Amino acid sequence: MKRIGGLVASVALLLGVATAAAAIGLCDYVSPETNLKDITFSFSYRYFNDAATPQVDASGGRAAIDFKQLYDSPDMGYTIAANGAILLEDLTPSSGLGSAAGTFRYYLMDDAPLFGFGSLAATIASGQPKPGVNLTAGVGYGRFSDTTPMAKAFTIQDELIAAGTLSDELPGETLLAMADVIGQLPEYETVQDCAAAVVETIQAATGVTVEPREVLTVEEVILATGDERNCGWSVQGGIGYELIDPYGGTRNFLVTASADAAFSPDRASQLLFHTGVTGPFNLLEENTFLVNASYDRDLTEDDSLKAAYTLQRVQPLGLDASMTQSATLLVTFGVGTTDLGLQLALTNKSGTPGWSVDLSVSVAVDLSS
Repeated sequence: MKRIGGLVASVALLLGVATAAAAIGLCDYVSPETNLKDITFSFSYRYFNDAATPQVDASGGRAAIDFKQLYDSPDMGYTIAANGAILLEDLTPSSGLGSAAGTFRYYLMDDAPLFGFGSLAATIASGQPKPGVNLTAGVGYGRFSDTTPMAKAFTIQDELIAAGTLSDELPGETLLAMADVIGQLPEYETVQDCAAAVVETIQAATGVTVEPREVLTVEEVILATGDERNCGWSVQGGIGYELIDPYGGTRNFLVTASADAAFSPDRASQLLFHTGVTGPFNLLEENTFLVNASYDRDLTEDDSLKAAYTLQRVQPLGLDASMTQSATLLVTFGVGTTDLGLQLALTNKSGTPGWSVDLSVSVAVDLSS
């Protein structure tokens, strides 16, 4: 455990040094409006029946889904998040956990991200007789920004350097100006008009001439999908009411607090974090605690890494706490005509002696070429 803690601290230190050394980063760009959506699904199953044994040797797997949507404007915003994981035995669900929440925010001030909010949240897990459903209202502080235009500005810069059009990196103010233009894409009649404005920004700042071939590259980068990034943070707290008690107890008024954060160290990676605690006024004796964290990174144009972790702990009044954890790591590689995937899934719940481990490898080869 100490070694793991030291490794985490070292990675955090390196990220901090890299961020401090960079003249400008993705999180320096603030979008006028943010609208991001992401959904992922994973499934793995293993079946093995050795004729020399009297029964099936292995028959189990895991299915998981994760959905996120974030919208933010100067006046209001909302967040929708849902995730779930199910362990399968003989194609039958054996255990699992899941959560879903929707939050609406209304900003109260023009010069500060102070907002009032209302939210509806639900959690369910193995060993929990019913889902827990809560309705909450309160206040919070913070805002999120779509930094995808800034990521595209960095990509355009690197493409032009690779093509020999640029000899060095662009100044930070030029990258920000390019991101502002890309972020206004819906206001242009065509993507060609937007790309032309980006090219004019580059040429005015550097004095170079961007050739038509590179202009087409700029258009391709602006239109590219799948590279969404965002930055920001928020904290919020409020008072709620328990619509459904997961253990059939008396429905109570609740206190709730949560924190969210998003960070893009560079255009190739995205880190998301959420934690929250909910319970009645005797919060220490009865509560539900939830943590979700994910990290996505594009290793190369064809290779990627995705990692996620979920912890859910439920403390019923007068009963033992139950806790469920799940962690996944998915690495995909593209080598020529071969696609290789490696997935590791870990699950642990109260009452089990340790972690369930699911490791799968997939290979696909295109033999047509």
